[in-house]
This record gives sequence, structure tokens and C-alpha cells, in this order.
Amino acid sequence: MNPDDIPVPLRIARQAGRTPDATAVSAPEGELTYRRLDRRARAVAGELRAAGAGPEDTVLVGVGRGGDWAVAVLGVWYAGAAPLLVDPAAPEERLRALLAATGTRHAVVTGHATAAGLQRRCGEELFWAGTRGDAHGAGPEPAAVAPGSLAYVLFTSGSTGRPKPVAVGHAGLARQTGVLAERYGLTAADRVLQFAAPAFDVSLEEALPTWCTGGTAVFVDDNVVSPAELEPFLTERAVTLVNLPTPYWTQWAKDVERRPRPLPAALRHVVIGSDAGRTADLVRWYAAGGPPVTSAYGLTESTITATCHEAHAGALAGTADEVIPLGVPLPGVRAYVLDEALQRTADGEAGELYLAGSCLARGYHDRPALTAERFVADPFAAGPGERMYRTGDRVTRAPDGTLRFLGRADDQVKIRGHRVELKEVETAVAAHPDVVDVVARAVRHGGEPQVAAYVAAAPGRPLDAAELRRHVAARVPGHLVPARVCVLPRLPRTPGGKLDVRALPDPFPPEAAAVEPPLPELV
Repeated sequence: MNPDDIPVPLRIARQAGRTPDATAVSAPEGELTYRRLDRRARAVAGELRAAGAGPEDTVLVGVGRGGDWAVAVLGVWYAGAAPLLVDPAAPEERLRALLAATGTRHAVVTGHATAAGLQRRCGEELFWAGTRGDAHGAGPEPAAVAPGSLAYVLFTSGSTGRPKPVAVGHAGLARQTGVLAERYGLTAADRVLQFAAPAFDVSLEEALPTWCTGGTAVFVDDNVVSPAELEPFLTERAVTLVNLPTPYWTQWAKDVERRPRPLPAALRHVVIGSDAGRTADLVRWYAAGGPPVTSAYGLTESTITATCHEAHAGALAGTADEVIPLGVPLPGVRAYVLDEALQRTADGEAGELYLAGSCLARGYHDRPALTAERFVADPFAAGPGERMYRTGDRVTRAPDGTLRFLGRADDQVKIRGHRVELKEVETAVAAHPDVVDVVARAVRHGGEPQVAAYVAAAPGRPLDAAELRRHVAARVPGHLVPARVCVLPRLPRTPGGKLDVRALPDPFPPEAAAVEPPLPELV
């Protein structure tokens, strides 16, 4: 059997047998060796099995980041069931809706007190297992996980519309874990930062390749600290690899340009994702002596990462600022750029990105109609029965296969007769040295489509909206200048780093002045 086809929990169990005394988890509350992680996970599995949990059952992971989260996820898998990854601190209404949507009747918590509190918030009784137990002796053997069985369920962020429960299978998770461990060159010597929120699938991408190669997952206590505040932690814990939301890394790149300083010495690689980055920030990063950066692209429906772009410092010399490419598909992933008739577009011609291959999730949990709408038949596959996922992202493909992101299919707007890609607006605004985060949105005002830009400034660097518009107007055509600039302390984002659209303020409130007139193209 190909090693990449062995289910992830079995790989971790085997790793625990090979290196029982190596450190698997370094967390604020202490460390766990592979032996201890394995034994505590087996204890969880035993309790869950006794409560009737098994294959295709979802189990609520009701703990926060740290060693208990590691024990909970692995314990659910050892029981043969599938973790339901949610934020245990989410509002009661949302928790109840997620449990109802998945039919979840089991949970993993730290103990009696947290179980009682969780059951009160969920409004129903849950069969639960505790993470603080320890199996006596060898403990129950991990369940024999079938490759096609359910690995986990994770709801999309729900920034717009109804959240969708994405069901990922063990075969896809195993293949992606092996591919990424190889891509990032992970070994037992690596100490990988656990930065993503536990309810975000990047948390799995941080932990699983690490544990499958014998390394240490280093859990940060608080992931809302600034990059400058994170640096001492990375140095103290000798972290070798980080996987950060692109806006967070962008803030870091601009900060080290503004205040030059040595970066953490052990850090050898940075992975960024969740949003489009810009090459100007790569130039800043490498000029500050930063380690290599991989920009990763993917969706929950593609088992996290589907494509990668590795931008080396030498290749950036003399290039204009542009969106970092999505790169090329990972092994086992097929990427198609198709027009509205589902025909392949020519190189350089815009189309919608469809993903296919081993990366695809099983679909949406217990929602066959929605699954059939988004996971459609793949007419280009070598054999029958293959599917492809419609991403909704507009891209182009270069002759060398590199994919370049243009924006969302629904994010193109016509302004004064010009077709405007919102990513172009964001790139123009982000060129201002004091802008650390920006998003552009198309809104209607006065019966006409307008572009509003929401920006966050570097700490201690106040931004004036009118001055920022003049800065943009001096560099791009007038139709790319946002009609309104809203300066915020920070942009509202989900724990995974994606924009929370519903939390954005109205750019044209009733008391605001009329839309600012178009600025001249040169000032």
C-alpha cells in the first residue's frame, strides 16, 4: 500500500510506537509525548465506543486549542468516528443548529463540569468522553478506518448565507497529509506552530503532517497577538514552520520593513493562505531576511490545500506589485479553467476554476441537493464517476500551468462602463505603505454600483481616507479608485482569517455625505 493511502490515525498510532518518548504536543499547559497522546486518545476511544459511537457518527470536539484538542481529535478517530470541528464558545443558537444539522449525539470534553455546561448550551443530552483519562496498559486498539469513511465534518465560515457542513473522507485526508508533509520537507526535528483556530481546517493541516512525521505541534496560547508579539514565542519554542493567514503575514512583512530586526532564527519556512497576498509584501519579507514563503490555496471542499506557489526572492527582482499566483496543483489534484459552457479556456483567458482528483471532499453532510449542485461530473476524467468542484473563483492559466487569481465570479462590477476586478482595487490600495489589510466590496448607492474599500492601518500610523484616495488616484485609472474608503481599527475576520462580510459597516450610512466625486487620474 502507498504510505500516503494509510489513514492518518493509523499513521499517528504507528509513529507513537516508533518514537514513544518524543514530544508530540507542546502547549501552554504542558507537553505530551507520543506515548501519552496515544494512551489518552485510546481512553477517549474506549469511552466513545462504550457510548455507541462508531463509523459515520460525528462527535463534537468541545475543547479549545492545546493538548486536550489533540487528544480529542485522535480519540474520536481511534473510536472509528468523525470529529465535528466547531468553536465550543460559539453562541448557543449556532451550536444547536450545527448539532441538529449533523445529528451529533456524542462529544469530547475535558470532564464533568465542561460536559454539563456544554449540554446546557446545546439544549440536549450528549454522550461524552473526557480527555483527561488514561488507558491502562495498551488500551483499546485504534479502529480499522476504511479509506472511504467519514474523517471529519467542518462547517464553512457562514460569512454569507447558511453554513454548509463539508464532509471529508479519510482517503482524501490521508493523501493530502502525505503530500504536504513532503512538500514542506517535514521531519521529526520540526516544531510546527499550531496557530489556526481549532474549528478551522488549517489546524489539521498544521498538526497532522507534523504528527505523521514525528515532529512537535507547538500550540500558541493566543492567536490574536500581533506578529511582533508572536516573534519571542517563536524564538523561545524554536518553531521551524508556521502556517499563517495571509493578512496576518502581510502585517508582519510591513512591520519588519518599518522596524528592521532579526527574525526568529529557527524559522525555516512560512506558509500563507486564506486570502490573496501581494508580491510587494514578498519583496519586503525577503529584504528583511525572511525564510522562504509558500502561498497555499484551497477550500474546505478541497481538503484544505489544493495548489501552491513558491515565490523565490530572485524571481521577484524588478517585477511590479501583483497578486501572488495560486501556483500549480498539488500531486493528485486536477485544476480546470472553464468557461460558462464548461469548455477549457485558452492560456491567459479568464474562466472559473474547477478542482478534481483525490483532494475532493465527499460532499455536504446529509445535503445531497447542494452536493450535486457544487460537485458536478468531471467530463475530462480518464474514467467514469469522477467529480469536479466548482470553486466560484475566476482565474487564468499561464502556459507553464501557473494559475493566477482574478477574483470571485460574483465580485466583478462595472464602474462607469469599465469592468473592475475588486482584487485590482485592493492591490492599488494595499500599495500604500501604512495599509496592512484591505478588502474591496461592490455595493449599490444612489442606484449605481460603487466600490468601497475597507482598510486597516499599521499601529500608530493613522490613515486619512481622502489622502488614501488621492494616493490611489495618482497610480491607477479613475475607475479603480474606490468611491468610499472606510478606515477601521481592524477588518472583521473569521478565526480562519477569512473576511466576515456581515460584520462590515455600511460604507454609505444615511448620515454620510454623498459619494465622493471621481478624482482625476493624476494629481
